[in-house]
Amino acid sequence: MKPSRELHILGSADDLAREAAVRIIDLGSSAITERGRFSLVLSGGSTPRRLYQLLTQPPYRQSLDWSKVHLFFADERYVPFDDPDSTVRLVRETLLAGIAIPPEQFHTMPTQDPDPAVSALAYEKTLKIFFKDQPYAFDLVLLGMGPDGHTASLFPGFEDSPLAVFAVHNSPKPPPIRLTLSLDTLRQAQSILFLVTGADKALTLKALFHQDSQSLTALPAARVHDRAGQSVWLVDPEAGSQLHEFIANGPT
Repeated sequence: MKPSRELHILGSADDLAREAAVRIIDLGSSAITERGRFSLVLSGGSTPRRLYQLLTQPPYRQSLDWSKVHLFFADERYVPFDDPDSTVRLVRETLLAGIAIPPEQFHTMPTQDPDPAVSALAYEKTLKIFFKDQPYAFDLVLLGMGPDGHTASLFPGFEDSPLAVFAVHNSPKPPPIRLTLSLDTLRQAQSILFLVTGADKALTLKALFHQDSQSLTALPAARVHDRAGQSVWLVDPEAGSQLHEFIANGPT
């Protein structure tokens, strides 16, 4: 297995959202046809907000059997679900405002327990039950990337955990406490899709695309790939301004 990254520089952030929506519909339809359900892992932030809103509109809303979709989370800020920083709140105000997902298929990371480690173990139990103690082969994981190269709540210098889900303390980006899927868990996914926008990501992306995903010193986002060693990157012109050599040369 030679890890590789597939790069697409779209014309705008709106084009990026449309391309991501098409890919979600295609992968979701295939998963439902093959396995009777579609497991989709969501991330927070401003870039996916546009995507989640788009999915509630035609033709995307009508193009997938959303009653067979299971929603999970790549990470979550350790705040109440009604907090402005909560990814659950973001998803409820966007995607779930226009699409009916059965409540039992909305698998939120719990943030109520005073001990985040207890909540992490509870979410791992949710994954074990869903996947029936088999590998956590999510059909699709949506991820973003921060200007520092972090993804989910895996920040530069992180130590991966043997747990599928673990608590992060003293996050360099507030709020300080978070839950996140581990690197090993992310790497069990069937497909990984990164959505990256903004000029403040350009130099980091250039550095990342020169890094080996198997290197322990690589940026966290550089180390994420699916079970086949692949990842797909959709970026807008500002974020991709330093990446044209990789478009010309194909997958890296």
